[in-house]
This record gives sequence, C-alpha cells and structure tokens, in this order.
Amino acid sequence: MKIIINGKRFKKYISKEELEKITYTLAEKINSAYNRKNPIFLIVLKGSIFFAADLLRKITIKCTIETIRTSSYGMNMTGGNVKLSIENLSIKNKHVIIIEDIVDTGNTIKELLNKLSLQKPKSIAVTSLLLKPNSLQNDIKIEFVGKKIPSKFVIGYGLDYAEKGRNLPEIYILDEWFFVNYIKKLGDKKCPM
Repeated sequence: MKIIINGKRFKKYISKEELEKITYTLAEKINSAYNRKNPIFLIVLKGSIFFAADLLRKITIKCTIETIRTSSYGMNMTGGNVKLSIENLSIKNKHVIIIEDIVDTGNTIKELLNKLSLQKPKSIAVTSLLLKPNSLQNDIKIEFVGKKIPSKFVIGYGLDYAEKGRNLPEIYILDEWFFVNYIKKLGDKKCPM
C-alpha cells in the first residue's frame, strides 16, 4: 500500500504485525531487566505515544508513567537548541526508562540524558522503537532498540511529516523511486516538495 502526504509518496515499511512483535520483545527484555526495580517510564511526546501505549500494555512489572515534551528552536534540532518541559518531575534515586519513537542524530536524547542526570536518578535507560545508526552524531547508548533502519524518512505510528501521518497504524518509508522520477519530470524547475 502506498500513500501521499504533503506531495510525497510513501510505501509501507513496517506492518502492524511486526510492530506487535517488536513491542512484545522489548517489553519482555524490560520486564526481565527491571524486575523489582519499580521504574519510571518517561514518554517523549508527541511521537512516542503510540509506541508507548503498545509497549506499556505489555509491561508486567510495577512502574509509574510520566510524560515529557521536547521541541527545538527552528527547523534543525541541535543539542543547544532542544527545549525540554520537565516541570514537577521527581526522579532522584529512581530508575528511569525513556520511551522514544526514533533516534536519528541523537541530539534530543543526548540533551535529555544530560538534563535528567542533574536530578541524580539511580539509572537512566533509553528504549527506542527505531534507531538510525548511520545518522547518529552523538556517542549515546540506546539500551533497548526495536529495529535499526537506514537513514530514510519514515512516518506513521506516531511519526509525522509536518504533523501529518501520525495516526497511521503502520510505518511508511519515503518512496525514493517516485521522488527521483518526480524530480526528473520537473527538469530544471524547482521542486515544490
């Protein structure tokens, strides 16, 4: 199945069934690693909401859940420009598991880890549905990775393209064949995408 969002065509990349297997496998690993540790799951909004909901329904250990919002000043997300909303978050001497939808450059996670570590938690771990290892610009550890993917643009299951496509139940990847052929048809005209 292929879809068009904001003039770009995407094709199905990760099915509902594979997403279910990924969340189940990650939940099993976390349940085992954090048995009797009563961790705080920290959901990074907005993108992680679908992944977090499916993952947390499979968590069987005692835990608490909090949310955090990250944003950037401008179009490019760099470590110095990441804004975090962590009011009233108390994590001192507690085990924290950050739930992220995708780790691309790692700038957001690096900044988040730096800010959270100032509160002196007992431990901080990151679980990410997707990881783009070839795009990483930071030396960070992602303890629980659902799936490693190439450095391609993906949407759906919480991931968006200009706030569209988040509600898709599966993950779609940019159809590069369509995009390249579209550019060829334009010739020397500027691409409106």
